[in-house]
Amino acid sequence: MTGEVRRLTKALAFAAEAHRNHRRKGASQEPYVNHLIEVLDLVASVEGEDMDVIVAALLHDVLEDTRTGYDELAAAFGVRVARIVQENSDDMTLPKPERRRVRQAGLSNKSREARVVKLADIISNLRAIAVSPPAGWSSDRRLGYLESCRNLVDAGRGCNAEIERIFDYTAKAVEQAIRAEGIDGSASARRELEAAIGQPVHLVYMPNTRCRSLGAGDVDLLCQTIAQTFPSATVQTAEGIHESRRRTMLIGRIRTDSSDAVVALAQRLCIAFDEPFVGIEVDGRYIRIYGDDTA
Repeated sequence: MTGEVRRLTKALAFAAEAHRNHRRKGASQEPYVNHLIEVLDLVASVEGEDMDVIVAALLHDVLEDTRTGYDELAAAFGVRVARIVQENSDDMTLPKPERRRVRQAGLSNKSREARVVKLADIISNLRAIAVSPPAGWSSDRRLGYLESCRNLVDAGRGCNAEIERIFDYTAKAVEQAIRAEGIDGSASARRELEAAIGQPVHLVYMPNTRCRSLGAGDVDLLCQTIAQTFPSATVQTAEGIHESRRRTMLIGRIRTDSSDAVVALAQRLCIAFDEPFVGIEVDGRYIRIYGDDTA
């Protein structure tokens, strides 16, 4: 028993380090490890003492979202754990619509253990969009995401009756909450960003995640995109650190009362610069706005 506990704590430390700079995409920007622990708890509640599946639940995103390789994961936690994690890892070279299609079409062919982990992941994501949706997500978009989750789970049923029951209960509760509250991602982001007094100055950070060499064309693109909405702004280049790597970044300073408009700008910038996210800071508070459609 002591050995299994140590194996679990080793996995927790591994996940925390691998995802140390990651945040959830909701406006509250909670640490990503919270999601991993929630998935772990869900799987542990239905899989009893199968430590391989429990560890895989905690590590389910390390191959897809971090620099961890399959061989490294297998060496640290065993081939079965690595296989379950690999089964739940999308091919990130595919366009997003194709990834969704492949994910749903292939779920029924995955192992029972991988489907249990996937359902727990979906449940955690649904809980998150009920209370802290990504910025810009309307109620209709959240309901659309819920429907896509239902379709995905239906494709993978038959793995564990209890985790499926938890999903059905969660989906029903989340739908009721969305329809009753009508809270969207912009409202959540606005609550996080609004200053108490005065006209807030929003700092918009372009993270340059690919460490490109930025030039005058990039500055022009940022200025042009900002100018579509705001009459004035200050734009500058700066040296920054992301994922422990130094890189040149672009920063825009925009004085406005409309956090919604800044959120919409950040979403357009994700597309214009092909960045996974853009950061917004106001009055010492910071959130990330993601261009990805997933929660």
